[in-house]
Amino acid sequence: MGSAVPVPGSRGFSVVPGTVVPGAVPGPAARHRAGALAVLPVADGGPEGGPDGRPVLPPGPALRHDAYGRIVAVREAVAELVDPTGALEPCRMLGRPLGELLADIAPVDPAAGPEGLLVARLRRVTGAPLPVQIVAWPEAAGGAVLVLVPQAPAPEPAPVYGPTAADVERIAGLGHWEVDLATGSAWLSPVLAELLGLDHRPQRRAEGLLAALHPADRRGFARRWSALVADGTPLEADARLGDGTGRILQLHAALRPDGTVLGTASDVTARRQAEERLRALTQRFTDLLAVAPVGIALFDDDERLVKANQALCRLLGQGPEALRGRRADELLDLGAEAAAGAGPATPLLARPAGSAGSVSWSCTPRALRTRERGADGADAGAVWCELHVSVSVHDDGGVTHLVVFTDVTDARRVEASLRHQAMHDELTGLPNRRALSTTVSRLLAGPTARRTGVLFCDLDNFKRVNDSLGHDAGDELLVELAARLRERLPAGCAASRSAGDEFVVVCADVDLHGGLDALSATVAGILRTAIPVHGQLVRISATVGAAVGATIGADALPDPSRPDIDPTADPVEQVLRQERATELAGLEPAPGHPGTGDLMRFADAALFEAKSGGTGRFALADEAIMKGADEALRMETQLREAMVNDELVLHFQPVVGPDGRVQTAEALVRWQHPEQGLLFPDKFLPVAEAADLMGDLDRWVLRTAVREAAVWPPSGPDGVAPSVAVNLAGLLPGDPDFLDTVHDAVSRAGLPYDRLVLELVETCLADLPSTTLREMNELIAAGVRFAVDDFGTGYSSLSRLTGLPAQIVKLDRGFVRGVATGESDRAVARAVVDLTAAIGQICVAEGVEDTDQFAVLRDLGVHAYQGWLFARAMPVEAFTQLLRRGPLSPEDRAAG
Repeated sequence: MGSAVPVPGSRGFSVVPGTVVPGAVPGPAARHRAGALAVLPVADGGPEGGPDGRPVLPPGPALRHDAYGRIVAVREAVAELVDPTGALEPCRMLGRPLGELLADIAPVDPAAGPEGLLVARLRRVTGAPLPVQIVAWPEAAGGAVLVLVPQAPAPEPAPVYGPTAADVERIAGLGHWEVDLATGSAWLSPVLAELLGLDHRPQRRAEGLLAALHPADRRGFARRWSALVADGTPLEADARLGDGTGRILQLHAALRPDGTVLGTASDVTARRQAEERLRALTQRFTDLLAVAPVGIALFDDDERLVKANQALCRLLGQGPEALRGRRADELLDLGAEAAAGAGPATPLLARPAGSAGSVSWSCTPRALRTRERGADGADAGAVWCELHVSVSVHDDGGVTHLVVFTDVTDARRVEASLRHQAMHDELTGLPNRRALSTTVSRLLAGPTARRTGVLFCDLDNFKRVNDSLGHDAGDELLVELAARLRERLPAGCAASRSAGDEFVVVCADVDLHGGLDALSATVAGILRTAIPVHGQLVRISATVGAAVGATIGADALPDPSRPDIDPTADPVEQVLRQERATELAGLEPAPGHPGTGDLMRFADAALFEAKSGGTGRFALADEAIMKGADEALRMETQLREAMVNDELVLHFQPVVGPDGRVQTAEALVRWQHPEQGLLFPDKFLPVAEAADLMGDLDRWVLRTAVREAAVWPPSGPDGVAPSVAVNLAGLLPGDPDFLDTVHDAVSRAGLPYDRLVLELVETCLADLPSTTLREMNELIAAGVRFAVDDFGTGYSSLSRLTGLPAQIVKLDRGFVRGVATGESDRAVARAVVDLTAAIGQICVAEGVEDTDQFAVLRDLGVHAYQGWLFARAMPVEAFTQLLRRGPLSPEDRAAG
């Protein structure tokens, strides 16, 4: 194999062609030049051990040979030096003896260069051998890693340069240094000298290295240096440079057996700045968690809680330690969700369907279980939170769930209150007409459709309670009756308040209660009672009209997607709960059943039939009633068309003064029906009232009456035409469009305001709010007069007259009828006349039919008279001719 070539100062390291002596280590001077190579692979796998425990070749022209001198690894740069044409593949060099590649290996002359380097000649495919210097690292197994440094340019065509040791240090961003503890001298690599901002010279004092550091960091470095020298503790430290640039060096040093210290230094300024920015971001994130007003939690791969901020701890009433490790689903209050009709329970962190990897989503509010602090861990009400979930998948496949909990408990409470208000009556708390309609529709779509019953209950004489005791008393009575219904209705039935004094009972299956007849009697019995109100015992009863699904031919059309209604439980509660669950699930609500309106209409028609026979009765919808209801519906449609097509007409009945002059004419509506001829109000006003058309009818009468009155001739020598009086029952003071409607009608007709009288029953004029009074006073100031119609049928106290905002009082015909023969009627008439005169009102007697009545009323001081004694109501043409004839007298008795 050849004789060994000793290397001076190499401490036993000798290289012969094809041979490396095991156990040899490079000397200090050799490591001066090779130091960068020695530390470079620390970042790159390194000669000190790659992933397989073997040294990794440095970049550039480097190779490895084994204990037998065979090449076992080679960089492409070596092949390029051997064959500049690039034809030589590195793999062809593997297994070849090192002597075939390198010739004349010898130590460098210490006078000519640094101690410890080798020189040799690199054999090439063409041309003369290339002089190279060699830096070698022995391996424990007996081989070595060699780096070849060409000493002359490679010949054409493609010169190849290998890196110098300084180049490798610069590439690695590392410098190295060595201190001889015996002499205190230090040696710095060129790269380290540049990092420290020092001039490069081979030797300097160790103290100079310490002086290059920032004064604030010198003491800490000195303490670690002392530990290194004293007991060999490896030195690891960061230190700032003292040049004011703020650069940071990472220093590593180790004590060698020969009493020297070998160290490395790298500029980690950028890395430390990045780490500081990361720490700042992390701290900001931690601070954000602490001060965030919403709950925030981190869950691990197993969906166990890792971290919870204070807001979430407050929501749940538990500390972070108590929450840590809890599974996500353990935070849910499934009982509260079920009670709220939230539908089937789903896992708290359930991914959206079809999602994978890192993903974010939001989900509907969930109920969280909470505990009251300071209450011995007692359970408290659920906290409802909207969830916003973000799932992050790490490089190692791990998963982190970031969950934001937004407390919506109060918002849900408000929402539930609004939803309750939308479906329940404000006064009694019973379900309202909307809830009733939804329930009936749902029942008609279920298996008990033909047995579904609806009972309309109208309180008898309830208006008298309001009129005599006041509206507060009426409200109190309604509340008490609602409570009785809730408590005493049979199972499977529920009450609702439709409007005013009308209750409606719905039953899922009337057969469970003996049929519709028996159930109607039961409901009527519940509402037949005596209740103390405002210190008085008020006896009350109700008239009931009922209909059942079989009456309208309802057939069960079960919806398999909707659960059935339990016929023994509250049907309204069940339906509203199911509707809420449908809404939360994002499903479309079921369409209304087409028979809902018919069933309720027929029950209402049965109520109308029952009321026609007196109070306290009940009636069931049968064929005749259904036919009547259909006829009423047909008449309602025709009435609507009549108002549009001007099929309605007005007749006018004079109101005359003691001198016979016509002062006012009351407008009375008639319907010129295309099939039934002229119809009087008693035939169609109930239809208009049931269909809520009274307001539209009043508007038509008002517009038509003022338009016709505007062209009436004068009724006396003063040249003034009579006023026109219009009865209002659907358009009342306080309605949103009342004032505008009156102003618009009068201005369009051109009628003076002082020729318009608006008649209302006394209950419409009592206890008016201030806004309504302001509207009335505005019209009164313009000249309009208000009249109390049918006075005496409402409030019994004459003192009420002083509080009514009216200028005219019309004495009801019930008192006028007996005024000539009955002392009590005459006494009432006298009291009314005297009181109206005292407070400056005009008293008009209604229903004057004979001369005896007229004589008595005239003697009592009545201001004006209306009745058949003077004239019946007549068409406008006849009324105009009557005005032209002059004053009327009882003997004239015009026929309508």
